[in-house]
Amino acid sequence: MARLLYRLSGRLRCRVIDGNDGQPYLERYHLFRLPGGGGVYIHRFLASDPDRGLHDHPWKHALGIILSGGYRELRLDGDQVVTHRLKPGRLNLIRGEDFHRIILPTETDEAWTLFAHTAKVKPWGFLKVDAHGERRYVDHEISTQESSHENWWKTAPRGKDVARRR
Repeated sequence: MARLLYRLSGRLRCRVIDGNDGQPYLERYHLFRLPGGGGVYIHRFLASDPDRGLHDHPWKHALGIILSGGYRELRLDGDQVVTHRLKPGRLNLIRGEDFHRIILPTETDEAWTLFAHTAKVKPWGFLKVDAHGERRYVDHEISTQESSHENWWKTAPRGKDVARRR
């Protein structure tokens, strides 16, 4: 399945998202826009979400379907962080108010997902633990110094034209 997804993604518009160390951790391949401003993508996780804290999303709802590989998801449930293991075929519903982080099993593993989301309704960011052990919210643009725009896929290169890990 991973080989098929790699070949398919070579034809799709690609945005490479870097982690804290400047190394790619996620390749996002645009499939199509949904009515009302949502989108559908293929995600290829090359590494775990960077350790910037749990993050939320700017959409009211999102749905991930694990296509290949798998991961652990750390998710805030009340005051506790719980771990869920997701394998191929599993669905992952993520609400805008959910805070989570994706962790790959090892540094050499990868995971492919089909990911869909509704229109953007709010900013997004990270829950960081301060010196007093309290969680505080930090906007992603302040935390990462990166910005995103909703029409990135219109000018993005195709996957085959991006330096991708095999």
